[in-house]
Amino acid sequence: MIALFDSGIGGLTVLHSLWRRLAQRDYLYLSDQAHFPYGDRPAQDVRRDVAAFAAFARREGAEALVLACNTASAIALETAQQAFSGPTYGVIAEVASVAASRSAGGVVGVLATTNTCRTHAYRDAVHARVAEVACPELIALAEAGGASDLDVAREAQAPLAALREAGADVVILGCTHLPHFERVLRELTRPWASLLDPGEALAERLARELPERREQRSVRCVTTGDPQTFARRLLQELPQVAEHARIEAVLPSALHA
Repeated sequence: MIALFDSGIGGLTVLHSLWRRLAQRDYLYLSDQAHFPYGDRPAQDVRRDVAAFAAFARREGAEALVLACNTASAIALETAQQAFSGPTYGVIAEVASVAASRSAGGVVGVLATTNTCRTHAYRDAVHARVAEVACPELIALAEAGGASDLDVAREAQAPLAALREAGADVVILGCTHLPHFERVLRELTRPWASLLDPGEALAERLARELPERREQRSVRCVTTGDPQTFARRLLQELPQVAEHARIEAVLPSALHA
């Protein structure tokens, strides 16, 4: 079983990538909706809650842990590794190497949360020039769901203009919520930059390192939020996964027991 952690529903984009690449697998999706968004939370709170979820994944028998949340990867990857005591992957390191290889001597642009930008995690990971721009309003649109293409284009205009001004020729979708808008963002950036989805890079590495298993192809979703709300979003975003999913709620206090 592979465990994925995200602060909300954005990590479903990573789950989708893994679902396609590692088909005969069981998944444990951990969603801390009670504390969403992580993008502007105090770092010590992020580390505390990530550690609790990592320990939970270990107790539930997961063989690998994926931090699908960019903010958690930026702030609490080492914390998760210590709490999980097993193979632990973060989305930032995987896409960073791909971005550096694709940039034609230009700038790698990053759209991300305020916290991810504040840590400069992408700047430290990408061996190239990096421009980081926070786009919390755009990320909030993705989490809320139902945004029109016009809404997305309007919120993306300023951060994308800043990256273009900085000379970016590659743009990393540095939050797992952003691939929900990939079609619109790709159209907006097509004349001057290519887009990279961290989930795809992460799925490629796990497909190389984790052996395929003939498991039940199931998904257990554990959320600190409302399970019915989560179920509706899962059905909306990934109907092909929803039919294999079991959703349950857990109190945040229970994770710290």
